[in-house]
Amino acid sequence: MLGWICGSLALTYSAGTLYGWLARGLTTGPYPSPDDAEREMAELAQRRPEICAGEEIGRSTEGRPIHAFRLRGVHAGEPAAPRPQLLVTAHIHAVEYIGSFVARALARRLVDGYERIESITTLLDGADVWMVPLLNPDGAARIWRRGGWGRLGRARFTATGVDPNRNFPFVPTAGRAGWNSGSTTPGSPYYRGPQPLSEPECLALARLCARQRFCAAINFHSFGGVVFMPQVLGPDADKAARVLAVFRDTFPSRQRHVRYRPISERSAKVIGQLDPFLLHAFGTPSVTIEVSRLGAHVLAPWRTFNIFWWANPARPERWVDNDAAAAIDALLALRDRSGGTPCIPAHPELAEQVPR
Repeated sequence: MLGWICGSLALTYSAGTLYGWLARGLTTGPYPSPDDAEREMAELAQRRPEICAGEEIGRSTEGRPIHAFRLRGVHAGEPAAPRPQLLVTAHIHAVEYIGSFVARALARRLVDGYERIESITTLLDGADVWMVPLLNPDGAARIWRRGGWGRLGRARFTATGVDPNRNFPFVPTAGRAGWNSGSTTPGSPYYRGPQPLSEPECLALARLCARQRFCAAINFHSFGGVVFMPQVLGPDADKAARVLAVFRDTFPSRQRHVRYRPISERSAKVIGQLDPFLLHAFGTPSVTIEVSRLGAHVLAPWRTFNIFWWANPARPERWVDNDAAAAIDALLALRDRSGGTPCIPAHPELAEQVPR
């Protein structure tokens, strides 16, 4: 028994030492910790409070705050009609740090470029841009603590083992579900949870969307270098298709290094994802931008079996250069093509599942 206890303690110590050693690859790399990323956004709001205002929209399962930041020009005034509302989110999956990296860079460009760059000034004087750069703070903290090592599910999950991008309300649709559709099996990488919006992170975002009624949304994920778009349905399908076409023309034409391919997803193949929920519940045309593509950096021995480096490029600034300015032009085009208002939702009953 004593030998077993000593062996267990040695194994525990060794595992802790191993994770500490492996984690150094993150702490010495280009990505800030989740806490440092949060401080970065808070400092941006403190630096230009007249443009960038933060608010806590909810708390995670483990009690971490979920922050949204509203960016708005000082010359916007108060128009007679409601101002167009645009949404940018990132880091809904635990391991997808590059999405948050690009979202924060986008926020900095908007703040620093206001009154200096015409397109940015036009955007912020003509619309409110809401940013939620860290939707899954518990998952992000877990990935950081473990040095990026773990199974596929843990690379996606909230603290309760749920894929947050399968936890949104949906309408069952005829047809064969996709291999990565929301699952009812706990432990599956795509487990959608015991019921829609069971995760406080998803509930916080859904409440923000119900309140603001966004005319369009961009959600940064990784990786793959594609843009996923939901199936358009209902009385405003033509308008939704026209808005989403921004990611067939404006957005890729502005990308500097790699143009992402747009992919339309059928509703029957996806269950519980954010994009169809936003479009069908609130009339918000919404896309998933899979930032970056797999590179040779994963061939390094200390990265090949680490899921963090499969999901995140070693040189994130290259992808900021590729995507941030393109996203600004896309936001302008989304505002204009939507007319600053959401579409008529195909399934407004989904919005009724969001508790006030």
